[in-house]
Amino acid sequence: MRPYFIEQRFKLRTPIYSETASYGHMGRKPAVVEKVFNKGKRDEKKMKVELFPWEKLDYVDQVKKSFSL
Repeated sequence: MRPYFIEQRFKLRTPIYSETASYGHMGRKPAVVEKVFNKGKRDEKKMKVELFPWEKLDYVDQVKKSFSL
């Protein structure tokens, strides 16, 4: 539960700003999408990003075990 690992686990450094800015950022379904940066320019970059990774429930059992719940 240290800040660095929270950042890594929830991929907080990925560019998903426009998706999280509309309709809130909680209660959304996680999905992987392809984003294009610098579209139409020489340094155009396509990148797959995961949206809303903090909504996944794949660590529930591990957290319960860690806190003896």
